[in-house]
Amino acid sequence: MKIAYEKHPVSKERKEELRSKGFKIIDARFDPDRKDREVSPEKIVEMERDDVIALLKKNGVDDPKGKIADLRNRLTAILFPEV
Repeated sequence: MKIAYEKHPVSKERKEELRSKGFKIIDARFDPDRKDREVSPEKIVEMERDDVIALLKKNGVDDPKGKIADLRNRLTAILFPEV
């Protein structure tokens, strides 16, 4: 089973999306890679396209496409839903 580390609380829609793709949802604070990435909304704005895509894939987005600004916004919404 694939694991999606999501900041809690997770919206009902997001839960349904992830579960339909076969993910088990675990609070992001338990992500073993969390200390290494230290991503913030401010850092996402400066990230290169390949890095944004890699994080989107890691967070359950199968085939991220679009303009870099849109990809950054999507990543921010996934990692920081309260922003």
